[in-house]
Amino acid sequence: PQLFFLLGTAFIQLGNIVQGIKHLKKSISLKPDNAFVHSNLGNALKDLERFDEALDSFDTAIELNPNNADIYNNKGTLLKNLKRFDEAILNYDKALNIKPDHAYAHNNKGNVLKDLKKYDKALASYDKAIQINPNYSDAYNNKGNTLKDLKRYDQAIHNYDKAIEIKSDHFDAYNNRGIVLHDLKLYEKALDNFDKALNIKPDHAYAHNNKGNVLKDLKKYDKALASYDKAIQINPNFVDSYNNKGNALKDLGRYEDALVNYENVFKLKLDYDYILGKVLHTKMFLCSWNNFDSQTKKINNELNKKSKTIEPFPSLGLLDNLVFHRKSSEIFVEDKFSSQSEIQSLVKYNNIKPKIGYFSADFHNHAILHLMMDTFKNHNKSNFDFYGFSFGPIKNDKWRNEVKKYFIQFEDVSKISDKEVANLSQKLKIDIAIDLTGFTSNSRSGIFSYRAAPIQINYLGYPGTMGANFMDYIIADEVIIPKENFEYYTEKVLYLPNCYQANMKQKDISTKEFKRSDFGLPKSGIVFCSFNNNYKITPDIFDIWMNMLKKVPNSVLWIFKSNETASKNLKKESKVRGVDPNRIIFASFLPQDEHLKRMSLADLFLDTFPYNSHTTASDAVRMGIPIITLSGSSFASRVVASILTCIGLKELITNNKKNYQELGIKIANNPKKLLELKKQLKYSASKSPLFDSVKFTKNLEKLYLQLLKKN
Repeated sequence: PQLFFLLGTAFIQLGNIVQGIKHLKKSISLKPDNAFVHSNLGNALKDLERFDEALDSFDTAIELNPNNADIYNNKGTLLKNLKRFDEAILNYDKALNIKPDHAYAHNNKGNVLKDLKKYDKALASYDKAIQINPNYSDAYNNKGNTLKDLKRYDQAIHNYDKAIEIKSDHFDAYNNRGIVLHDLKLYEKALDNFDKALNIKPDHAYAHNNKGNVLKDLKKYDKALASYDKAIQINPNFVDSYNNKGNALKDLGRYEDALVNYENVFKLKLDYDYILGKVLHTKMFLCSWNNFDSQTKKINNELNKKSKTIEPFPSLGLLDNLVFHRKSSEIFVEDKFSSQSEIQSLVKYNNIKPKIGYFSADFHNHAILHLMMDTFKNHNKSNFDFYGFSFGPIKNDKWRNEVKKYFIQFEDVSKISDKEVANLSQKLKIDIAIDLTGFTSNSRSGIFSYRAAPIQINYLGYPGTMGANFMDYIIADEVIIPKENFEYYTEKVLYLPNCYQANMKQKDISTKEFKRSDFGLPKSGIVFCSFNNNYKITPDIFDIWMNMLKKVPNSVLWIFKSNETASKNLKKESKVRGVDPNRIIFASFLPQDEHLKRMSLADLFLDTFPYNSHTTASDAVRMGIPIITLSGSSFASRVVASILTCIGLKELITNNKKNYQELGIKIANNPKKLLELKKQLKYSASKSPLFDSVKFTKNLEKLYLQLLKKN
């Protein structure tokens, strides 16, 4: 039996676990009462994920030798892998009752406590293991991981340093230190650590994946994709890499390829965090609507269970449901920022002039800056000091170069950590911090979780509640958030007197003379248009648009072209609904001044639902194009209603799909009415507060002063 045991152990050490198990079982058949052999067999079966057999082996070993701490420790590790955490801790405790100085059991118990998010107890277990064995490199590494989860980054790095000092080839410590350095935006140092991990262990799939994440953030997409591919080549079932590769491809606008990767994640792990939402949102970019209703229903059901099924932003375009939107935000915030939840308040500063900080990823040629530019320009610099904090891509275009002039200080904080940005804001004594990005692209909500200012406001970028206890207020108006909807917002609601949306008084409009034929439009007949991103088009709203085309002879629908696949799918969907696909005309990208000019060729703008037009809606009004909207209950579905109310055209607001469809058909079939609306719009827009950026800015400043007086 001893020879078979030794042969089995040798095979396992050489990586031939199957042969090792065969020889261990032969040893047991010759001598069934050797607890040590049963325990080793359990470890081998665990490595092959034959968990039930492994448990039987450990139980037999314990029955033969109930006073062996190592066996309880090994069984605990198996139970941890099975996520039977309470039973795992019970076995570690049994090991420690037998042998209180069992460093491995203390370390392993710490790993379970970390998974249970019992961080203080986990740290105590690691400290006990290190106290017993000061050269226990894995315990330092695991302690570092716990501190990383707590975002105590300096302490985490110290522990990784200790692990590497003890064991210079500790590839996991290099990898984990790289993750922390990535979170701290120290990209080059992070890459160096991942490379060191890979020099020691070239098949370290996690290091390849994490290196890809840094390269993605550096916008080095080709290299990022290569790193993800390497990770997947090493481990074809590596769900994180499929997810991250999908994220990179989505950033590149390669939606079909992104969808393939997200669906791979979904196949490998149905309950992978946020994956169902990513699959559906990516399909919306492609206008691929198969299973839309069933997937939306499933997401809703999962949110009711508090599952991490969809990120906040994609939820806005799926359902007009305030509960749905609040839950998605709250679940996301709890997941991403719970470790900072104790950072609740800052003392009030006694600045001579109030200091207002605007935080945005979009200080460049972007819709948010297009809306806000006049506000920044018109702000009263005698009464306030204004600071800009930019954490988005550095695009030195004319928009960025101009806006920088309107701040007393403009900080590019894209390469420092969330906590460092918050610390900088605190050092500058910013009184009010306005988040203009929310949960949209390049979001940095973590900055506000560390309290950038005593007063923090969610405004303009994200049309919904952020579900975060660190966001104090949301700016809206009486149309956007009626008082009866306050309960669905975790922020306190601040009202502006007119429309909540900032706007420029004037925009550059091309002087080119465009004709309908320049864009493939018919010379006569009604041109419906909708220049929203394609992901805002739901199958329900497309049904209505197709019904309008059927009821309005010689009409066409002019839609923004997001990508080739979406265009093909929309034509296919029109055919399914009995409409000639040639009646859908696609508008390609143009510079903003030319896009505005071509809008004037349209007759009637059709709003999307539940995610309305935002900047595009005020652009339509600016260019004299009447816009009909379906107003719901959510913030995102009431933006156009707010704009139309502000310019005195409430008659273009509907409250259900039937009325929305009928209104569009009625106006389109009545040329006289359409002409009257255009005249009325031209007059109302020039007289309304919508484009009075000076008045808007003064109202916003009054709001800030009221807050400072109140708080």
